[in-house]
Amino acid sequence: MECVNDWSLALNYKQSVDCIYIDFAKAFDSVVHSKLCAKLAAIGIKGKLLNWIVSFLSFRTQQVKVGGQLSSIVNVISGVPQGSVLGPLLFLIYINDLVDVFDSDLVVKLFADDVKIYVVLDAIDSITLMQDGLNKLANWADMWQLSISIPKCSVLHLGNNLSPHNYNINNNVLPNTNSTLDLGVTIDSDLRFQFHINNIVAKAHQRACLIMRCFKSRNADVLFRAFVVYVRPLLEYCAPVWSPSYKSNILQIECVQRRFTKRLHSMWSLSYLDRLTVLNVDSLQLRRLKSDLIMIYKIVNNLVDINDNIITASTFNINLRRHSKYLVKPKTNRNCRFFSFACRNIDVWNSLPNYMVDINNLSSFKHNLNKINFSKYLCLTN
Repeated sequence: MECVNDWSLALNYKQSVDCIYIDFAKAFDSVVHSKLCAKLAAIGIKGKLLNWIVSFLSFRTQQVKVGGQLSSIVNVISGVPQGSVLGPLLFLIYINDLVDVFDSDLVVKLFADDVKIYVVLDAIDSITLMQDGLNKLANWADMWQLSISIPKCSVLHLGNNLSPHNYNINNNVLPNTNSTLDLGVTIDSDLRFQFHINNIVAKAHQRACLIMRCFKSRNADVLFRAFVVYVRPLLEYCAPVWSPSYKSNILQIECVQRRFTKRLHSMWSLSYLDRLTVLNVDSLQLRRLKSDLIMIYKIVNNLVDINDNIITASTFNINLRRHSKYLVKPKTNRNCRFFSFACRNIDVWNSLPNYMVDINNLSSFKHNLNKINFSKYLCLTN
């Protein structure tokens, strides 16, 4: 969310952004045990704990079975065990100093073995700065014996003010792309998330059809529970990041639940809103709106580890006609910023009654959200 906020803010000021996604080949399997132990010691892990971790990594073997035949046993001399609780943590420690390699003007984000680097192209030397950063990355990877998979890396150029630049690592040009998958969300160059919405809606329709074909029960409650478990998460994963504001996209997503509920027994003759009432559920648009408000509540009350500037007006405007946590909506020049999380539901938050924003318990806030009528903010009809 922080990254998308930075990007939409840059585009709002007619700046461009270059974001490079780095992929390490067989990252978890390439960790050198001796160098990992050196890094563990450097951060203060010593004595019995370090010996225990060394023991955890040592004397591991592997064997391959093909058609009933087993290969000879081979010692595992590198890598951290995948599928273990400790494995990802050890890998993060191994690459944690990567961020120190880059200039402070470059933003580096790490999540497990996913690395992205981006820079706002607000100066002539920004491209040079990024290329220098990639050169330093290549040197760091060589030092710690990690291989960069060039074909799996990508450069996402956001904005139309500058032509995409050809970056390289070890003289290998990184492929440019108009969209890329970022932790399960497809990011496109104009931040409209049209590719992402198309993908999740197509997958959701497929799963909804499978439920109708595979479940023998025709009980509406059973089928809709299956929809909630197997379909709805597809349509709501990371929704505060990409939640649409264009009516066409809103209806495109809502169509999945609209069609599914219409196929439920004894509900085909009811309107969509009546079907939701019978099932006692909210529309998908309303659920996303509530999700946004819950996230704003968390940010305002410091319940989530995220930059305060993601809500531009984190300074509160004290006014007797406004509640104590009133947020000033930032000025916008581009739709990608106007429809971003930082802007799209500030008016809704400001319309909440005083008792809602003053609630000091997240569970109570969620419970009280269900008592408020948000119909004027929705575009759905029967």
